[in-house]
Amino acid sequence: MAVPYRLKKAFLNLLLTISAAYFYTIRFVFWLVNTFFRERVYVTPPTDRLLLISATQAVQMISQKEISSTALVESYIHRIEQVNNTINAVVVKLFESAREQANEVDSFIALADEDDIKKKLEEKPLYGVPFTMKDALEVENEIITCGVFNRKSTKCDRTAEAIKRLQAAGGILLAITNVPEVCMWVESVNTIYGRSKNPYDARRMTGGSSGGEGALLGSGGSVIGVGSDIGGSIRMPAFFNGVFGLKPTPGVIPLIGHVPEPTGYKTHMLRIGPMCRFAEDLPLMLRIMAGENAQSLNLHEPVSGKKLRVFYMEGITGSPIIQPLEDEMRYALKKAVRFLERKYDIVAQGIELPSAKHAMEFFTLSMHEDTTDPAFNKLMLCTKGTKGEVNCFTEIFKYMAGNSNHTLSGIVAGIIDSRDPPFSEAHTKNLLYKRDRLKRQVKELLGTDGILLFPSWPCTAMYHNEPILAPFNFCYTALWNVLSVPVVQCPLGLDSRGLPLGVQVIGNQYTDRNLIAIAQVLEEGFNGWTPAGPL
Repeated sequence: MAVPYRLKKAFLNLLLTISAAYFYTIRFVFWLVNTFFRERVYVTPPTDRLLLISATQAVQMISQKEISSTALVESYIHRIEQVNNTINAVVVKLFESAREQANEVDSFIALADEDDIKKKLEEKPLYGVPFTMKDALEVENEIITCGVFNRKSTKCDRTAEAIKRLQAAGGILLAITNVPEVCMWVESVNTIYGRSKNPYDARRMTGGSSGGEGALLGSGGSVIGVGSDIGGSIRMPAFFNGVFGLKPTPGVIPLIGHVPEPTGYKTHMLRIGPMCRFAEDLPLMLRIMAGENAQSLNLHEPVSGKKLRVFYMEGITGSPIIQPLEDEMRYALKKAVRFLERKYDIVAQGIELPSAKHAMEFFTLSMHEDTTDPAFNKLMLCTKGTKGEVNCFTEIFKYMAGNSNHTLSGIVAGIIDSRDPPFSEAHTKNLLYKRDRLKRQVKELLGTDGILLFPSWPCTAMYHNEPILAPFNFCYTALWNVLSVPVVQCPLGLDSRGLPLGVQVIGNQYTDRNLIAIAQVLEEGFNGWTPAGPL
């Protein structure tokens, strides 16, 4: 006999009530322990004026001999040394080579005339400015681990294309920053370099997988950085650490040299993109990293805010595995919407996308679609050229005994993941239909002049290890990787606990300039990057 619909609904509501009670009880325990037994430690704001200018401003000031590249590089080296003991973000220091490159810049500027300098800036629009990057992009003759223990001594034989373009544009690579194991967790922790910590509260997460990069930027230890994003790995760290992060249109910035390299549908999901403290640096970095592909984005064309259609959505509802949106995050979203309505004299439209509740299924399916990647437990052994795999069941016991070279999140992922199809053939077909229908729905909704404001996450930065209680919260960012659309994360000030608030701004492919324009407007309205401070 078929179970009555009302009985099914009552049973589901009971399960939701029980799971919510369990979730909030355990979260209360985390809060209790961290509030009464661990003191909040935060990174104090920088006082050096050179740390408070954008990369765009720095290039102009260097070219006009108002500051030197050496002084700028030394300021950031000093800041890194000042903050890194607190946040553990930088894992490879390239200070000496950065000093040499900065000295070469200053020597040229000192002897060149105005025309020579102007020509140099046309060739190298990032001339003399330091940048940092996550530990997942190859750099020739440097150790890039992707958080994998077996790569801790392996040097690269090439440089990722996006990094080569930044260096060719005159950028000076200063440091490499921490990531989770195989870049696949929302906390940046591995057994090589340890755990990165949030500059606003060291008891809390930095996000992943570009978590070290986000923490360094948020602490004022870098002005511009490079991240990558397959499920939110630029936007989550940018959000938790109070900075800007852009996941650009697919295919614009090449993925050559990313560790690990994607195959199948993952190539539509994974993006390399800029992270920065000042919104005006987003178009500068995007133009450089995109190269000739930047032409397709029309970044130089002005954006009329009054002609944009603005939509907003209050998170993902109807999913029992995703945490409900917290009040301060909802308030921040609505505050951003009201600000845009007043500024442009428009009326934003609230929408619902019911299929978004399937975000986790969409993500799981998409990560497996047409891929030839090794299973996760093989990537844990090494991401290139090594045979074999990690026995994750054995690793559980080794982890409990303190003898494992792997993280708990990595071990669990290794057990769960396989190259076998995650769903039945019938369910896969149904999910593909729903996913592609949602892609079409979003595309038709936004067109070329629409933007969608969406919460960055259900809550602000959690305490360390607390994400284990809510492992699917990343669906707030991963949904947009599945749909292959560009997204920018924008800071919106701090919450009542001194933690960064934020919002994602979503557009259709090749409308990145609309997103950047809104990011710059929101920076004006909410002051952009706000350094940590006392409560």
